[in-house]
Amino acid sequence: MEYSQVMLEMLERIKVLENKVKALEDKIENAPTPQPQKGMQLDRVSAKYRGLAEYLLLSNQMRVTLSYSQIEEILGFALPDTAKKFKQSYWANTETHSYASSWMAVGYKARVDTDNDTVTFIKNLI
Repeated sequence: MEYSQVMLEMLERIKVLENKVKALEDKIENAPTPQPQKGMQLDRVSAKYRGLAEYLLLSNQMRVTLSYSQIEEILGFALPDTAKKFKQSYWANTETHSYASSWMAVGYKARVDTDNDTVTFIKNLI
């Protein structure tokens, strides 16, 4: 196969790929905003922690890993010292803590990485 023929074939493939990318970008741009799924209980979340619940809900991801500073940015305030000092118990998945309801009410469980000060929120499959 000649060099010029190879180049023309490559250019044609690039054109096809560009068209596919454009179609995907248009699809994403025009996609509807995700709505809370049935069974999601945002009304159970205190106003103070609602930003995190909404962030997780709108992410529509199975796993969302956030640093403490990212969580603080989402919430709009600094996490309490207990979140950093008593990491395992603070990030426990329990309905007795109002902040835990922010992720549990939208179908997630939290897993803290104590070494890296990050929290991974994992969507419940059931």
